Amino acid sequence: MWFSKSDEYRFNLDPVRVPSKYPGKRHFKGDKRGQLSGNPLGKNPTDIWEFVAQEWDQELWDIPNVKANHPEKTLHPCQYPIELVERCVLALTDENDWVLDPYCGVGSALIAGLRHQRRVIGCDKEADYIEIAQDRLRAFYAGTLKIRPLGKPVHQPTGREKVAQIPDEWKENE
Repeated sequence: MWFSKSDEYRFNLDPVRVPSKYPGKRHFKGDKRGQLSGNPLGKNPTDIWEFVAQEWDQELWDIPNVKANHPEKTLHPCQYPIELVERCVLALTDENDWVLDPYCGVGSALIAGLRHQRRVIGCDKEADYIEIAQDRLRAFYAGTLKIRPLGKPVHQPTGREKVAQIPDEWKENE
């Protein structure tokens, strides 16, 4: 969710554009005939309710959840990745704007804001999570915080990995 005090709000489209399906598409008639018709930075992201089934994979931001081997994993049971909130920070704020996270947990939104030169403030009722957030912020400032890079493709198994194959125990039940 994002909130604004008024109808005057910011939306920075360029940092959150998605790659065009047909980047080489050109105008075929009129004054612009032969000129490229798309934006070199990509197209506007689509609202989820406008998706069609065959475009699902191309339209969604593919961001893995934070679990087991994710570099950002902490003790928080429902931690979200910095990359997820980074897109909101880039789209809805400018440098030096404030980012408020009233339920900051382990500080992912705060780190996302700081990565992009925003001022941040957060609070949480769980002292353990605040302590983890403070540790993560110290590591961020020290340059030692492990962060999954924005836009890094999600690993797709080839099928040859043992863990990606159907176990023999399951095959017996077929």
